[in-house]
Amino acid sequence: MAVPPLLRCQGVRSPHAKAINGIYEYGDHCNKPCYKQVGVSSGNVLWFCDDTQEGPMWVITHKATNIDDEPSGVVARSSHRTRWPWQVDSWQVCGRKGVFVDAPSMCFSLVLPSPELIVQAPSMDGIPVTDLFRRAGFVNGKVAFKRAGDDADPEVPSLRIFFMPKMGRWLLASTKEGAGIETIIARSHVNDELNWVTLWPWEVEADSWESPTADTVGLDDADAEWQPNRDILVRLSSPGINIGAVENYDAPPAIICGYYEQRGMANGRVYYVMVPVDTSLSKTTGPMCLWYAEDRGQWVITAPELLGDSSAVLARIASRAWWPWEAHLGSTTSAACISAAPFATMPPWHGGAALLAGARVNWFVADENGGFREAKNMVVELDCAHELTVLAAETASHPFVGDYAMLGLIGSRPYFMQTQEAAEDAQGAEGSDAARYTMWYAEDTEAWVITEQFRLLDELVVDARCRDSSWFPWQVAMPWEVSNGDSDFVVDINVKVEEPLDAGKSPMAAHGGSATAAARMPVS
Repeated sequence: MAVPPLLRCQGVRSPHAKAINGIYEYGDHCNKPCYKQVGVSSGNVLWFCDDTQEGPMWVITHKATNIDDEPSGVVARSSHRTRWPWQVDSWQVCGRKGVFVDAPSMCFSLVLPSPELIVQAPSMDGIPVTDLFRRAGFVNGKVAFKRAGDDADPEVPSLRIFFMPKMGRWLLASTKEGAGIETIIARSHVNDELNWVTLWPWEVEADSWESPTADTVGLDDADAEWQPNRDILVRLSSPGINIGAVENYDAPPAIICGYYEQRGMANGRVYYVMVPVDTSLSKTTGPMCLWYAEDRGQWVITAPELLGDSSAVLARIASRAWWPWEAHLGSTTSAACISAAPFATMPPWHGGAALLAGARVNWFVADENGGFREAKNMVVELDCAHELTVLAAETASHPFVGDYAMLGLIGSRPYFMQTQEAAEDAQGAEGSDAARYTMWYAEDTEAWVITEQFRLLDELVVDARCRDSSWFPWQVAMPWEVSNGDSDFVVDINVKVEEPLDAGKSPMAAHGGSATAAARMPVS
């Protein structure tokens, strides 16, 4: 099991300490475990100090502070001695003239990685079936998931995965709107708060699930008896990735370049295996494997038989990112990593591009001398279409319809901007009179949204949304909703997002770039 790699700090409103907000990555500072702030903010360090004048406490200090000594540059502190920083409350932040003031809304939370889970569970006839589950907010303070598309009809029972703290178990249950749990399909073994199993369901081992011999009545076992069931699996879902180079200069060796697809999980993350294009042994030594090495705190590429053994790697990058396509981008593309330090507060000699480039790291590949060289142009990118089209009814007057082009990544997913030509066609205007729109994933509301260009990253004013956490907007299973202009939304079943048929993607493009369900789990 891997240490939770990323935390998010939010809720600091004091202008003297607002830079504390942002994303923190697990690592070490002065040879002591800690979380270090990433992105374009001030690079603070979160750690537990055993020796302060007020006693042991959690502190946030400047990156230049030696954390082996009593901290001198403390910008936030809490005497709450809980084991994990995401459980800490009662924070104080440094205000004017070095005086600490209470920050009641300040907190740390886990950066949750997955929009989708692959869940395999037994059906009524005992044959395992597989389905996709997507984000469904939080239940009992833990992330919850629902079967893709289930909320489209509130009268139909929905399958959900959530944690029950009093039971100490993850439950896979059939629920109904307003009626609660109808029956439990599977549950994990009892776990306490001393391991990562209580944080997310994919950490539950394959032999730690059990299923009932008969239908339960809500949480009551009734006539059911519980038996271990190794057929139940809960795993992260991931699109494929492409590894290559922008240009030949400092390019990685051809042996590791190609298309990689998900094959399983190791060390709490997905691992990928190359799909060989040419299986001739005269031209290749076989497919490579991309995986996360917890002992190194690095993503590495090795031969597949060395999965789990990081002693001989072909390529590596120092990052604890959840996903390999974010490893070179400061370990995260969450909007929260730049929210703490708006560009306007930076010195005038710091341009936005320079700030973002400061968080970038590069891959290193093995050379002929047994060492490693920096491969500045090595690219590990998400495999997806770079264009999409938003469609609506012919009689609709939505200004956001038309063609969009991909611009980059936000929240681990691609984001897109409406082309100038599409904006002019949709609005019957020319030039700057035609407002352009962007489509992106809003992490806090767990929805794909369409906003005007200047409202990118602003989740408060949205023109259209789809409350689905799919990897790509053309994969959503929920209907799109359009703003009615009065702080509410109405469903428009004619609004759809399509990817081009000739997207020119990898051989897996036909499968939508993500795991597809082989069958639907039945519900009672």
